[in-house]
Amino acid sequence: MNKVISYWLSVIGYRIIFMLFFFSISSFQTTNNKQQTSNFQLIKSISIDAKDIQTDRIGNLYIITKSNQLYKYDSKGNLLGTLNYKYLGNINFIDASNPFELYVFYKELNEILFLDNNLAYRGEILLNDYGISQSSAIARSFDNGIWVFDNGDLQLKRMSKNGAALQMSGNIKQFVNGNLQPNFIYDNNDQVFVNDSNVGILVFNVFANFIKTIPIKHCSTIKIIEDDLFYNQSGKLMKYNLKTFTQSEFQLPDTTYIQQISIEKERLFLLKPNSVDIYSY
Repeated sequence: MNKVISYWLSVIGYRIIFMLFFFSISSFQTTNNKQQTSNFQLIKSISIDAKDIQTDRIGNLYIITKSNQLYKYDSKGNLLGTLNYKYLGNINFIDASNPFELYVFYKELNEILFLDNNLAYRGEILLNDYGISQSSAIARSFDNGIWVFDNGDLQLKRMSKNGAALQMSGNIKQFVNGNLQPNFIYDNNDQVFVNDSNVGILVFNVFANFIKTIPIKHCSTIKIIEDDLFYNQSGKLMKYNLKTFTQSEFQLPDTTYIQQISIEKERLFLLKPNSVDIYSY
């Protein structure tokens, strides 16, 4: 009889210990989740009516307003400068991959404006003058030249700033199907990534040779940090590892009306309808 009582007491004891252990683990996991979401600290909210944001590798922020004004801020949200070159046209994109020279793309005018790090005018190139009549996206190339996707003949082209043709991919239709309308090009000094919302992300080498298509669609802009490709998709920050081909989603500190996202130098930038919010992480 004593042995039976001892047995059941030991069973009850083990169950109590297990329950205490389970609750302690659950509490620890909940605490960890809270810490992950609270890792974002709001640094500044810039009240501005913006349509696009870009960041450079040292953490500066560039904002294009809906009235086509260009502003430059540091990583803490302090205003550093404004575009002092009066130009009539719709700014479609800014390449800030080289923080000392910006490329400002006017798609409707088929023109690229070059600015220094103080947003002062350095030059321009009219793509029509060099046989490119329907550019849909541009970017700085690894050698400080120009990448442009020409919708006229469906080719990715690398050219110098004086208009000399350096590399051409050939008609992309031989590699991919669909109505090609690339909207973003990113050169990470090793490969070139051409984003097409309907087709995916087309990958080329630096000689404009097609490599493959990454089947990620409906994203607006992309950024590559080491082996990870970050992209904004439906207001979410996603990560795709270029080596393991795995995807993951980041939990953002704010998910209300997010229009564009950028990350840089331990900073998260969120474009919203009436503001650009800067977080540390």
